[in-house]
Amino acid sequence: MPGRPITLLVVAGWYPSVLDPVAGRFVADQVEALAATGRVRPSVASFDPADLIGSGRLRAETAAAIRRLSAAAIGHHPDVFAAGPGVPVARLPIAGGRDPAAGQAHSAAARAAALDALADRWLSGGETVVPRPDVVHAHTVYPDGVAAAALARRLGCPLVLTEHASFVGRLIAEPAVRAAYVETVRAAVRLIAVSRTLAAELVAALPEVGPHLTVIPNAIRLDAFRPAAHAERRPDELLFVGYRKASKGIDTLLEAVARVHRERPTVTLRLIGASPSEAIETGWRRRIAGLGLADAVRLEPVADRAGVAAALASASLFVHPSPRETFGVVAAEALAAGLPVVAADSGGVTEILGPDPERVGAIVPPNDPAALAAAIARTLDRLDTFDPRALRASIAERVGADAVADQLVALYRDALGGGALEDAGTGASAPEAEPGVQRPPGRPGRVLVALDRGRAALGDRLAPEVRAGLVLATAAGPEVLPADLGGVVEGDLRERIRSVSDAAAIGRPQGWRRIARAVRHPLAVARRRGWLPGLRRALDGEGLQTVRLAAAEASRLAGPAARPELVCVDGVDYLAAEPMIAGGEADLAPGGLRWLGDRRD
Repeated sequence: MPGRPITLLVVAGWYPSVLDPVAGRFVADQVEALAATGRVRPSVASFDPADLIGSGRLRAETAAAIRRLSAAAIGHHPDVFAAGPGVPVARLPIAGGRDPAAGQAHSAAARAAALDALADRWLSGGETVVPRPDVVHAHTVYPDGVAAAALARRLGCPLVLTEHASFVGRLIAEPAVRAAYVETVRAAVRLIAVSRTLAAELVAALPEVGPHLTVIPNAIRLDAFRPAAHAERRPDELLFVGYRKASKGIDTLLEAVARVHRERPTVTLRLIGASPSEAIETGWRRRIAGLGLADAVRLEPVADRAGVAAALASASLFVHPSPRETFGVVAAEALAAGLPVVAADSGGVTEILGPDPERVGAIVPPNDPAALAAAIARTLDRLDTFDPRALRASIAERVGADAVADQLVALYRDALGGGALEDAGTGASAPEAEPGVQRPPGRPGRVLVALDRGRAALGDRLAPEVRAGLVLATAAGPEVLPADLGGVVEGDLRERIRSVSDAAAIGRPQGWRRIARAVRHPLAVARRRGWLPGLRRALDGEGLQTVRLAAAEASRLAGPAARPELVCVDGVDYLAAEPMIAGGEADLAPGGLRWLGDRRD
């Protein structure tokens, strides 16, 4: 008789949210595939970063406040995991950015503190929706795996790691990070690389990890894509889906398309995704115009799964110009949709196309516009030779979600000793409730504390029913706020608090680019570096008063017995709200905008 399903906690900073529904979609696909087997009961611990600004001293003080306040919220709030028809997800608050007190490994330290509070919740029996895990599976070794290793030790369960990142070499250049990386891999029962290319790179950089390595690809949801026939597609339409970053080979793609377009004027290109900044997006538009492609190339925003599937079903050819990929999810999704793929030889995508790439498209040398253009033209000329069902079949057994889930279930069972799990399990929390359990009646007077008004504008991504009962505490300013909130309280905080708005505008450059940024954006840099005086005074004065007035309004709307609940977004918001929380005037939610975005009540 088989035992109960394996209870699995997935730790993943990359996981879809209302702020970025695309980030970590490959992790979510794997989690959903595991749940569909019926042999695994997964839950997810992701993170809700609160941006840090100000001087080094203020950043350290803010990070400490986030750890202190959020630990209590994670330990005692009844709704840490968003339980519903899908997989339960916790969005644990952490400090986002450099914390001088934590040193080089600040990213892992912030996550470890949040996961430690989650462990306390299980060990005390306080979590009644999600059972205590039998296995912990972290995606990326640093920082998520390093933090998850401590959680697994406390809960007495095996740790599995998956590495996706293409920037491991940069990470381990820091001695503290390298040491933590190796120690974490040694503590795990297995390190999974998502491609043979990535596995080889890991062994070359860190020979110590070799004995722990295995290769299991990302899971592709085949049922989400329809293998459309050639006759149903738009003639000569090329498609790219992904971030519009220089490192993705976008300039090579545009130049290649310009070459093809000169000989074949009917060719068009859609680029679905986003640029890292508006300045970069403007640069791409200039480049497109300069190549004479203004009428042939469309820059489109990020699309959800259904939007990407529709685009893959209507295009003639998918083009993947990136010179380096650890896997290549969208290339695999294109094949699942019956769409041929022309790609640069990037490692991961090369593996997706297989040993005979001409059967499914073509592989060309990276950063070679002429070779890419020739392959595009050649493949367009023979589109009628591709069988959409054969393209789909070329990846189904290798990266199909069912096949990948089977490999992972076998790995988890091996980690647990191979036997069936008894109903008592390894400490399932009691009493245990199924996902979707009804919470106690009543709701708090909820306040979104987003003193950076640019950040507050992101509230329009929340569900309408959540916005309707929400009071916003923010700064006065020109940014347009959601129109259907329960209320808005604006404080006169002037130019001191512009944390995430500044980050979006000026980015986080390295080296000499930092000097150029300071020259071009002196006020924004001064705010982020704490060179403008009075930030703490503003938070203790007008900031606290703004939060207090918003809490009073939220309680009035929710009813006289309602207790205010504060949802803090950035580090400055935690500092402004701390006196109310410490004084017992309000409760803190166990997450920020991402946590609130998971709510549908």
